[in-house]
Amino acid sequence: MLLTVSNLRVSIGDKTILRGVSLKVRAGEIHAVMGPNGSGKSTLAYALMAHPAYKIIGTILINKKDISHLSTDKRAKAGLFLAFQSPIAVPGVSVMNLLRSAYQELHPAGKTPEKIQNPLLARRWTGGGMTLSNFSLMVKDNAKKLSIDEAFLSRGIHDGFSGGEKKKIEMLQALVLAPRFAIFDEIDTGLDVDALKVVAQGIGLLASRGTGIIIITHYQRIFKYLKPDVVHVLVRGKIVKTGKAQLAKEIEEHGYTNY
Repeated sequence: MLLTVSNLRVSIGDKTILRGVSLKVRAGEIHAVMGPNGSGKSTLAYALMAHPAYKIIGTILINKKDISHLSTDKRAKAGLFLAFQSPIAVPGVSVMNLLRSAYQELHPAGKTPEKIQNPLLARRWTGGGMTLSNFSLMVKDNAKKLSIDEAFLSRGIHDGFSGGEKKKIEMLQALVLAPRFAIFDEIDTGLDVDALKVVAQGIGLLASRGTGIIIITHYQRIFKYLKPDVVHVLVRGKIVKTGKAQLAKEIEEHGYTNY
């Protein structure tokens, strides 16, 4: 499985933000995109998910399938996932309901033979052959790995959650939905050390299951707990250097002045 981004150029209005970004992410690889404020890191994340505010030129392929002209929902179904830097609250829609609905959209084939007591759920659950009870157990198991209390699963999405809790819920979505490629936009921002370790472990687990990862960040600190395979330095809308994990340490020590 391969995500290929070729000569991606992105603008909003008259302002050009990305100026020809190219990269390749393979299944199970962890790529870090680092850069100073205003370099275009978040724009890269939003452009990959087809943010409607941007004018986007370039090619985005998953294997040999061109998804460059697909809408956001169709890119998600093709295997892309974006965890937001500042996810918004959605009161009235529980975390479990979101996961259940999203999972069925991504894994619609086959109806479960399980007899469900709730007739409404019985009509609506078509989770790719997995029973509803097994799906719930899978969600709870992944929540436990992220130190998320089960009580959060019945609460409104991000409603009244702390910054760390929001980032863990974004991580939970990725683990449950198992996308082909996941983009994490500054998921380390605002996390204390314990939460940072948990999120890093979650990303490592996701990569071990075969998901290709792009982590967008200012800092090297998440890489104390997670080793990236590739590090890209993005400055003024261009990738100016690509290297191994050591490059993140060099940036931590010397900043971006050399770029």
